[in-house]
Amino acid sequence: MRPPLEHRTWRHPRSAGRIGPRAALSALLLLAMSPPASAKTAPLLVVDRAVVRFFAPETGGTAHPRFVLERELALEARLEAMAENGGLGESYKDRDLRAALEHDVAEQILASLAEKLIAESPAGKRPGFGEVPRVEEQLGPALLERLGGRARVDEAAQAEELEPAEVDALLHRAALAAWYLDRAVTPILHASDEQLRDVYRTSVHPYRAQPYEQAREALARWFVVERVRVAESAFLQSARSRVRIIVTR
Repeated sequence: MRPPLEHRTWRHPRSAGRIGPRAALSALLLLAMSPPASAKTAPLLVVDRAVVRFFAPETGGTAHPRFVLERELALEARLEAMAENGGLGESYKDRDLRAALEHDVAEQILASLAEKLIAESPAGKRPGFGEVPRVEEQLGPALLERLGGRARVDEAAQAEELEPAEVDALLHRAALAAWYLDRAVTPILHASDEQLRDVYRTSVHPYRAQPYEQAREALARWFVVERVRVAESAFLQSARSRVRIIVTR
């Protein structure tokens, strides 16, 4: 049975022209935490809230639920729209929000499995400390390039009241998830020249107007991101019967 998410219509809580209950709750929390007028001005603390909780055997089951936060999910929906249409993703659709939620859930599960694999490996076989940072160095620029660059992603994050450090955390989680997929599920992070030439000839990609040799490096980055997303989606589909997703109110 598919999770109840499939039967819900998503609305951004800060839609123009109206204030939803989630936004009202956030506003009340902010008001309660604001210093009195006579107090010394302190940095504004923006309160987020969970809009989804989920659990799966891979993350410890019902005793250890995981959460998806409202503003983080809104940013991920923006990124889905940005990858397709450019801009800052401000007009993202319900389908972008659904894709962002599935991506978030899959990535959290995979990152949890990566951490568990590293922690439980025998000392002599434990993955080197440099492996995940190397994946982050490889995957991070490819993801940002696909979205129009770091400055644009940071601008989209700022629109959702998220800091650059929170973007860094998302990139790190993506690297952990990709590392686990590559190590434990199927090799996805390195493509041969033969594979790239086949992708160049047969796939729809942004570099068709360029000669292969000129496009090769950018095509390789694009292809790795595509493979990660496909493997991530396949993993979630295979785990769907074990994952329970609950939309909170």
